[in-house]
Formats: sequence, structure tokens, C-alpha cells
Amino acid sequence: MDTSFVIDLDAERREVRYPDGIPVKLGGEQFIFPAELPAESLDPILSDELGLVAFLCEVIDSADGDAGVKDVVNSLFRRPTLPRKFLAAIREMYGILLGEEQKAEFLEKRPSIGDYVRLTTGLSKVYGVELGKLFRLGVSSGSDSQTSNPTSPATTASTPDVSGFVPDNPDSLESDD
Repeated sequence: MDTSFVIDLDAERREVRYPDGIPVKLGGEQFIFPAELPAESLDPILSDELGLVAFLCEVIDSADGDAGVKDVVNSLFRRPTLPRKFLAAIREMYGILLGEEQKAEFLEKRPSIGDYVRLTTGLSKVYGVELGKLFRLGVSSGSDSQTSNPTSPATTASTPDVSGFVPDNPDSLESDD
């Protein structure tokens, strides 16, 4: 009897495209991130101690699902330790992804905030994980009413993609240093 599957977890995965891992260049050195994102690597940024999930829920609730920069900034002022804790969680997440030896070498390069932003954005695209979409951040609330008008153009052609990120070019995640 031939069984068909709704979800085939054995289907081709990123390991086929990146069999040796995802190469990232920083400060003239190459760091190899795993081809697939281990679920445990998200633990630091989803931890109750960090409170990022509660923060995002607060932002979304305060803006009735249509959160903007002002809402994020106002909520950050209510949690002044969150940015520092978030950066520590990102470093811990990269430690899980890179392993202890590569993590130490990576931190020796003293990545800038911009490096972390570009790397996190680039990896989230490669891994197919976007926390903003997961929590509905930046998504305008929809309405079925006849009086609803879009708040912005349907396309953002003038908005460039992530600076320096080209999915098929591993060197594109390199630092500007």
C-alpha cells in the first residue's frame, strides 16, 4: 500500500543547497552556520527571562494589531533593560549556531550592531524564519468594510532589499569592516 504524506519531513532540505553549512564572512574570516536552523537556537530569544514574546504582544495589543515604530519605542521605555538582554540573547543564539570555538572567534571580531542586524536579517531569510511575520509586526490590519483604504502603496519598489544581501552569494553577508 502506497501512503502519501501531507507533510514530508524527509523532503529536500537546505542541507542539499548548503551541504557544508552556510558560510558567513566577518572581519576577513569565514564562519559556518548550520544549514538548518536548530529549534533550540531560538530558545534564548523566546525565553520568559528575556520577555520578548510578552513585549511583542504588548506592542501589538497597544496598537490594535497595527504596530509602528512609535509603539515599539513607547513599549521599550517601559522595559529599559530589554535591548541589553536582547543583544545577550542574540549572542547566545549565535553561540548555539556556531559552537563554542567558532563563537569565541566570532566575538573576537567584535561585530557591530549593524553586523548583528545584517547577519540576523540575512540568516532569517536563508532559514525562512521571520519573527516579525510570526508576531504580525509591520502588517497592516485588514478590514472587509467598503470604507477601508490602504495606508500605503501596494508595492515598495523604492525600498531596497537588505543592504548587501544576495541569497545566492555567501559573501553578501560580509561585514563592511
